[in-house]
Amino acid sequence: MAKASQVKAALDHFGDELSRKKNVVGLGRVPAKAAGEWELAVYVREKVAEGALSKDDRIPKTLELPGGGTVQVTTQVIEQGLVGLESEVPGLDVL
Repeated sequence: MAKASQVKAALDHFGDELSRKKNVVGLGRVPAKAAGEWELAVYVREKVAEGALSKDDRIPKTLELPGGGTVQVTTQVIEQGLVGLESEVPGLDVL
């Protein structure tokens, strides 16, 4: 597991690459089960079976930060749904 600062470093280092993957609508961090530990959240429009995605579009289970020592940052894929401005999301009524 990783500390919050390590997840931030992973977001800085891998964010552009992860954002380009099919189905990804956002990135962030979420608390891990262990107290004080964090995971990198990859928000997707819809969770799909790993086999339904090309190798290039699969989210790795862990990311290894470059630099001194080995730091593994765990990813968590979270189904978010379609994300956009209210005017851009079909079927979403504006109040």
